[in-house]
Amino acid sequence: MGVVTRDTSINDLEALYRIELECFGRDAFTRSLLAYLLASPDSVGLVAEVDGGTIGFVIGSIRRHRNRRIGHVLSLDVSAGYRRRGIGFKLLSELERVFVEGGVQVCYLEVRANNVAALGLYRKRGFVVVETLKDYYGVGVNGLKLRKDLKR
Repeated sequence: MGVVTRDTSINDLEALYRIELECFGRDAFTRSLLAYLLASPDSVGLVAEVDGGTIGFVIGSIRRHRNRRIGHVLSLDVSAGYRRRGIGFKLLSELERVFVEGGVQVCYLEVRANNVAALGLYRKRGFVVVETLKDYYGVGVNGLKLRKDLKR
């Protein structure tokens, strides 16, 4: 399976929205939010493709905070039929590379506390839990904030 990654564009909106819905259901980003992120100069997006078909994506942002550039992983999605094949790992690795090239020294993300697969991936990539976010995903559904220091 030859997985190719490339930068996202607004032309990817429908494919990304379909995968976002598949991965997150009623908690998915809206089509309009994805469109905003694809067009935002502060956003970084990468698509994973197999044979020209979109199978996953990652979107992050870079912002300034106290004279420091901070990366934020906003969404990492892989279609069900392609999970556990290293695609999420590859997308996250590529996003971290883009962050470093953009001068980012630290990045964050949020994840459901009960999302064992995602937590395993993030820990494998070197993220550590820095905070529990009570009711972050709704009443009784906690999130975790994770952090990773990036090296040049």
